[in-house]
Amino acid sequence: MSPSTTSIRKRAAALSVAALLSAALPVPQALAGPSPASPPDPVPDRVVGEGTAAPRLVTGLSDAAPGGGAAEAARAYLAGERDRFHVAAGEKDLALLGTEGSTVRFQQTHHGVPVLGAHYLVHLRGKGERREVTGVGGAYFTGLDAPAKATVPSERSAAVARTVLRDPRQRAAAKVSDHGLVVLPRGKGRLARHHTVRAVAGGEVAVREVYVDATAGTVAFAYDGARRAETPAKATGTDVRGAKVTFDAARQDDGTYRMSDLTRDSRIDTYDAEGRDVSEFQGPIPDGMIPVPSATADYPASAGESGAVDAHRNIGRVLDFYKSRLGRDGIDGKGGPIAAVVNVTENGGPFQNAQWADKVIFGADPGEYSYAASTDVAGHEMSHGLVREVGELIPVNQTGAIEEGVVDYFGNAVDVETKGMDMDDPRAGLLGEDTCPTGTPEQCAFRDMNDGRDALHDYVGASIAEDAGGNHLNSTIFSGALWDIRERLAPATADKLVYKALTEYLTPTVDFVEARHALLAAAEAMGLPARALRTITAAFDAHGIRKGWERHISLDSTAVLPDLVGYDPRPDVRKGRYVVAQPERATFAPGIWTGSTRGGPPRRLSADDEGWHEGPSTDGTRAAWSVGDNDGTAYDVLTRRLDGGPIRSVFSSGTVLPADVAVDGRDVAFAGLDLEDGTSGVHLSRGGEPAKRIPLPAGHQARDVDLRDGTLVWTEFWKAADGYVFVPTVYDVKSGEVTGRYPPKDTTGKTSPVAGGTKTAGDRVLWTERGQEPGARTAVRAGALDGSRARDLVRADAPYAPQTAVLTANGGTVTYAAGVDDWTAGGNASLPKLFQVPLKGGGGSGSSGAVPVKVSCNRGSQAQPTAGEGAQVFWIDGTRSETDLVTRRNPVGSCD
Repeated sequence: MSPSTTSIRKRAAALSVAALLSAALPVPQALAGPSPASPPDPVPDRVVGEGTAAPRLVTGLSDAAPGGGAAEAARAYLAGERDRFHVAAGEKDLALLGTEGSTVRFQQTHHGVPVLGAHYLVHLRGKGERREVTGVGGAYFTGLDAPAKATVPSERSAAVARTVLRDPRQRAAAKVSDHGLVVLPRGKGRLARHHTVRAVAGGEVAVREVYVDATAGTVAFAYDGARRAETPAKATGTDVRGAKVTFDAARQDDGTYRMSDLTRDSRIDTYDAEGRDVSEFQGPIPDGMIPVPSATADYPASAGESGAVDAHRNIGRVLDFYKSRLGRDGIDGKGGPIAAVVNVTENGGPFQNAQWADKVIFGADPGEYSYAASTDVAGHEMSHGLVREVGELIPVNQTGAIEEGVVDYFGNAVDVETKGMDMDDPRAGLLGEDTCPTGTPEQCAFRDMNDGRDALHDYVGASIAEDAGGNHLNSTIFSGALWDIRERLAPATADKLVYKALTEYLTPTVDFVEARHALLAAAEAMGLPARALRTITAAFDAHGIRKGWERHISLDSTAVLPDLVGYDPRPDVRKGRYVVAQPERATFAPGIWTGSTRGGPPRRLSADDEGWHEGPSTDGTRAAWSVGDNDGTAYDVLTRRLDGGPIRSVFSSGTVLPADVAVDGRDVAFAGLDLEDGTSGVHLSRGGEPAKRIPLPAGHQARDVDLRDGTLVWTEFWKAADGYVFVPTVYDVKSGEVTGRYPPKDTTGKTSPVAGGTKTAGDRVLWTERGQEPGARTAVRAGALDGSRARDLVRADAPYAPQTAVLTANGGTVTYAAGVDDWTAGGNASLPKLFQVPLKGGGGSGSSGAVPVKVSCNRGSQAQPTAGEGAQVFWIDGTRSETDLVTRRNPVGSCD
């Protein structure tokens, strides 16, 4: 029913027929009956709107309409009265819809395309020669001049139609049907394609009827085709601590309840994953899941124990803070819905985290409350969504620490406002302190914005592979300055200031000092007085955020390629040339680049395509690397000369994932993981020919491939009686034979050490060994290519043995990056550092091996080493708040 019809019928119910007629327009002569004896048409007003001369309704007729069937008689009658009713009655103009009772219904078409809502009806009585027309009318549009051919493809039209769903869960899950072209009868008409968009997500059904302009590709008209069978209601339950609380829920038509808050502009739906893996919630809510249900308004204890009650209430508190304090309507600023998921797992164990993934996902640490129990955690994760909405901050290095600092700030601001805490309370800056059943808040908290850290002395120089350059490790440097501002200004003023800076001044690659300037600019724009500006300046000064602070961090290395933004650059160096995996910008997939170790701009080796290029290797003349498409359905190993020339593929597969690519002249080797059966092996390409898998004994697999100077090595492993056995293996490429193996003394697998990191170095093979017992440390070992003369370069029981180690070597030295099992525990001290030992040094079986010397005293991360000539080492360094490829010609020795 059109809006005009509804409106007219409502008026007719309130007025008498006489009053309605007296208000009508004069009767046009064209609508008079066919003979002087016929009464005037009782409803002469043409109410269909602009652009049509056809009347909406004419009654009181008794016009003869003899003929065969009712439809033929009705069409013939309209054709004969064209001048009177202005309806073209040919089959190209009116398509028969059917006959019901004594009424024939036609659909108007325009050049064969149906006109939306344009049904014209002919009312009959009698049959055959005595048939009469008693009335005509409906909607017929005489002024149409719309095109009849679409220029927007149907696939594009469907994609546009999907955008009417505001909920991203529903948008991702939507199915779009295509009902073909229609003409929208406004003015001269508008050609559109009619779609039905239907989504079932999070237990909710969304149906939209959408009309997309078929020549402009925009939504022309849409309406909701589904009814929500629920009403706002109050429910009760217990929180994680067992306290009885009240919260907003949704009462269903059948009298049951769901944990859906319908009272705010932003709908809140809270789900219990019931132990499902967190990976299932990285996209839309899985089909079939509904918000936490209850048979009555009093929720069972399980809803509190899972964290659902706390999550539901805390998300509402964050939304209320956004609205009242920041003037923002939800995360998207438009009142968009938000979902929360509690009680998730990860790989069969607890999900010890909380996460924003277009929804808030809450895990729990073993023996502790759900992360949903902390209002500041909910505020933190939701504020990640806010940051993504208002202007993406690329989450690496200082920019990432700024984002974490901002979301910590808003999370804690919600928390202290909810609790009514004073800003001078020493616990006001704690994040996550409410997740512990026992212990003090200080012991439970994840971070403390009052920890007093400053950039110059406390910045953790993580590379981009470690916490994305220190996102969380360095966040309290920035959030501490913001929290100081909130302590010294009125909290409401500080909240508005941080929000204004975030939404209007911060840019995607902002650093600490630029963010300081953004806060000051926002303060000036707010009209804050000079004393407030001095307060802001003093807060940043107190946390060491001053111009040029990074340059005061000492370095003893030389930069080769600064400011890498790829997650896993994996450099390799030979003969004065390097290769590295690096995207052009942080949000793009990486390509392969090469350059001189003496400096200068790099040059791209890989094609500029959408693939994910990684793991490069070079022999100083050529490079080889792997590439996978973005869908994970095709993998290649490519080679190219460093000075240019064609890119050649030596391997292509849809099921084997290449890794550890190594190049030696025109030979290329790599480890390949078969994604179908889970086995891995060694593949070798000789002279640029297609790579072939090297046969291994039944049940044996391989990893850690390296190839230099005609020698191929790998770590071979297989399942023994009680566990896996790992054996460094040497293979001569020319002869195609295994020349050496280094099995452990115990080959049962139960106590055998785990060998790995196998490398070649001249006439030696290197590897690491680590025992399987808890707390074991790592030995660095070397042997001859024939499997003899194995010796420890660093013994596992030596006081300086590393917990973990990554090797590189040349003909004279071995360099390893020594790390700890948990690099998040101790700041810079826990990040990997480089050590070097002589390749032919160390003791025999009774010796503790050579004493390693430090390669560099840089305080930050020293990772992914690659050997140069002599004692020179290249590595990835994160000391100065960015990830750089750097080098030293000789080890520093000691940093004491």
